[in-house]
Amino acid sequence: MKKTLAAVAVLGAFAGSALAADVQLYGIVDTGLQYVHGDTDSTSANSDFDSFSMESGMASGSRFGFKGTEDLGNGLTVGFILEDGIKSDTGVDDDVLFNRESSLFLQGGFGKVAFGRIGSFNGGVSSWAKYGVMSVFGTSWGDYSAQAGTWAMGAGMWNNMIAYETPSFAGFKVFAQYGMGNQVDGVDENGKAGKFGEENESSSDRYYAIGASYNNGPLSLYFAVDSINYASVTMEQAGESIKDQDDSLTVTFGGNYDFEVVKLYAGAQYFDEIKTSKMKGIIQDVEAFNNGTDKFASRMKGWSLGVSAGIPAAGGTVMVGAAYLDAEAADSVDAGHKDDELSRWIISAGYDYPFSKRTDVYGVVTYNQDNLKFTGDHADQDPYMFGVMVGLRHRF
Repeated sequence: MKKTLAAVAVLGAFAGSALAADVQLYGIVDTGLQYVHGDTDSTSANSDFDSFSMESGMASGSRFGFKGTEDLGNGLTVGFILEDGIKSDTGVDDDVLFNRESSLFLQGGFGKVAFGRIGSFNGGVSSWAKYGVMSVFGTSWGDYSAQAGTWAMGAGMWNNMIAYETPSFAGFKVFAQYGMGNQVDGVDENGKAGKFGEENESSSDRYYAIGASYNNGPLSLYFAVDSINYASVTMEQAGESIKDQDDSLTVTFGGNYDFEVVKLYAGAQYFDEIKTSKMKGIIQDVEAFNNGTDKFASRMKGWSLGVSAGIPAAGGTVMVGAAYLDAEAADSVDAGHKDDELSRWIISAGYDYPFSKRTDVYGVVTYNQDNLKFTGDHADQDPYMFGVMVGLRHRF
């Protein structure tokens, strides 16, 4: 109810100021059906699973938002973006209003600088997301497809972020981000679990990124280096605890080229100290089916690459892609998991057909195979997942 009232208040504020600034209401509604069959290859008697469900946001996250600009003169423009992700199949969202972006920016001859809740360059959410250019599937179609986010590690959303982008110089742009702190999970002195951490302090995760892009006609390229400075002061039941943690690092390069008869995409990434819980794919289902007893390394390092293509056909686009990932336990992992290894193959294909400029229908099939090698005597596991997705997407 509080969020509904807040949204109404925002709408009212916009209605009263629409004459003073260029304000736009926009959004996407994306709803479809998904069938998934998987087998975690665990020691559990029931290691396989099937599901058939209605899903929201398979091709693009369902959302609505407000964005606006005002010309300040002298070549300066101020603007804002307030965007909320929703579940179109249920009508609900999470507990954060404007969870996809909440930013204020200033733009001029110096470039663009923005402040607020913003997604990382290596991600698919917010106006600053960029690494979807490496795959015809972008960062969509779930956690098991050949989209960029299943083989190249993203950094997600960040509160209290500062982002900067230069003007375009012959197609080149340079950009940088600093996230001043996301709270981390912990337990307070009374044993109560929750989110803890102070903004821009070592008790919160912080984020750093620098990168560049190049766009010239049919060619689009992307390069970025980013790091998460993990919280080193965490809350435990006994009070504050100092825990030094190795920071994550990713180096990402990729892009696409449009030959008109086919648009080719490719990308590669080196990663280190990435949390396994953030790596998507069928590995995320394994521990639950192992009854929580056969755990895997909590952090990984390795490399990955993906190739894909979009082929115009019958008024729509045929999408095909494949990705491979090879990883091992990061240096910070304890001895009990130091020899854990993960390899991953993903193959996906689909078709997208536009009914109009704003409405399209799609279908995608995907196969994800992971191979897990455990330290010690535990048998290897080869979990896999097969999925089919069909849906309708409308933009407004």
